[in-house]
Amino acid sequence: MTGLLGRQENAPLALEPTIEEFLAGCRLRGLSPHTLEWYYYALHPFARYAAARGEHTVDAVGEATVRAFLAEQSARVQPARVDHYRQAVDRFYKWLLEQGRVAANPAHTIRKVREPRRLLPAFNEAEVAALLAQPDTRRFLGLRDHVFMLTLLDTGLRLSEALGLRLDDVDLEGEALRVLGKGGKERLVGLSPALEPHLRRYLVRRAAALAGIGRADSPWLFPNQNGDQAASKGFQLRIREYGEAAGITRVRVSPHTFRHTFALWFVRNGGSPFHLQKILGHASLEMSRRYCELADVDFLERQRALSPLSRADLRVGVRRRLR
Repeated sequence: MTGLLGRQENAPLALEPTIEEFLAGCRLRGLSPHTLEWYYYALHPFARYAAARGEHTVDAVGEATVRAFLAEQSARVQPARVDHYRQAVDRFYKWLLEQGRVAANPAHTIRKVREPRRLLPAFNEAEVAALLAQPDTRRFLGLRDHVFMLTLLDTGLRLSEALGLRLDDVDLEGEALRVLGKGGKERLVGLSPALEPHLRRYLVRRAAALAGIGRADSPWLFPNQNGDQAASKGFQLRIREYGEAAGITRVRVSPHTFRHTFALWFVRNGGSPFHLQKILGHASLEMSRRYCELADVDFLERQRALSPLSRADLRVGVRRRLR
């Protein structure tokens, strides 16, 4: 029997076309462009590797092929990237299983690739101050960049989330932002009282600048020079250039480093990993726990200060007897 797409039902599924079908489904589900790109650059090399071994259909691929593919990649890329390949193959076959189109997932028993626990780059106060001093706030784009960096530091937003903010996502009275995160999930993120006056002044300048180029109708909170949504790569470049001008070489200067900085400072100032998970829009507590581990120096200091032995008057060294 021939199916709607002209393929014999129950016929073997060719690997490459089925991957394209998977990617099309991901687009329909509203996955982020970054996630789609990640799947594309992981699954197509996998399909080519399997084909070189004579495995051209989804059913032909076995666990040995997946392991051999990952082993080959491990000789060329970092462990984290190898695990991205593993996750992509695993998710692809889970999708096939959900549809009843394969009998088994060849990546199911392959464990997560271990990777070194590296310190996440974060700015110190002097570096943040130096960065914020670089934009020329007399010009609109300079002011925009200045307030944009303040917003990243204040909220921990991803770059794509911040650039996707619209005017109606900002609630200055309620001191909150409505953020569209990964997977199309909305969440509320608070605004600190310290950011609010900067945003108010910026909104006035923004309205005048956009009216001047005939784009008063632009919905974007941080638009580009034409009033359209700003591109991620452009902002990444501008922030890197500010870092070079500020002479910052200790850490990588990028929008994501602001996110790490927010998270580490939040934990060091007493924030809980549960609240951090909600603010950052993480699906699990794993990343929040890692930030807590990286802030362990601060926790050691608190332990020393709050230890029962240091807080209580136990008169160590004085002999006492219980009666």
